[in-house]
Amino acid sequence: MTTTRTEAEVKDDYISSMGEDLGTAFFQLYRKLMELHIVWQQYRQLFGKDSDTVHLLNRMAGLFFKIIQDEIWDSVLLGISRMTDPPKTGNKKNLTIQSLPSLISDPTLKAEVETLCAEAVAAAEFAREHRNKRIAHQDHDYLTDRASNPLSGVSRERVETMLASLRKVLNRLDLHYRDTTVMYEDFVDESGARLLVAKLKKLELLASPVSAL
Repeated sequence: MTTTRTEAEVKDDYISSMGEDLGTAFFQLYRKLMELHIVWQQYRQLFGKDSDTVHLLNRMAGLFFKIIQDEIWDSVLLGISRMTDPPKTGNKKNLTIQSLPSLISDPTLKAEVETLCAEAVAAAEFAREHRNKRIAHQDHDYLTDRASNPLSGVSRERVETMLASLRKVLNRLDLHYRDTTVMYEDFVDESGARLLVAKLKKLELLASPVSAL
């Protein structure tokens, strides 16, 4: 029999295992990474599964789903950027994976997490470039002369690599303190994009001339 824990219970578990400061910071990053994977899962189910689904969405409401596609894509890149930002911007503190090493007392684990963080930051360079020049800001040179100031290409495969690098950071700490890991990429949804696609297929079938006979 499986049980579902509340967010408060999950947070208390992390604090109990990791200590107040690290456990609190880790829990918030765990939540953000879980949310990021859920959003990315919806994108893949709508636009990255197969061409038949994409054609269906275009037939049903092409403009609407093009907007949804662009917004989800940018949301994921923005989330990855936030997760890999420096721990401080000016005098303001950020909560990112780079905030974690300073909260780790074990020197060996700290060094290992620092390495994993550096790898994640490097992998996320593409996302931050798009965040800085196109999503969060309107870079003048890029907007006025895109041919001379192109942005790096970001593919679905690169997004998968960036997400995997973030999972490695958090799962290394989960494994050390709690002897477990989280399958962020295997979230099971009951009311997301998959259900929407199924209902659209049924609606189109019911509305077809053949079914009306």
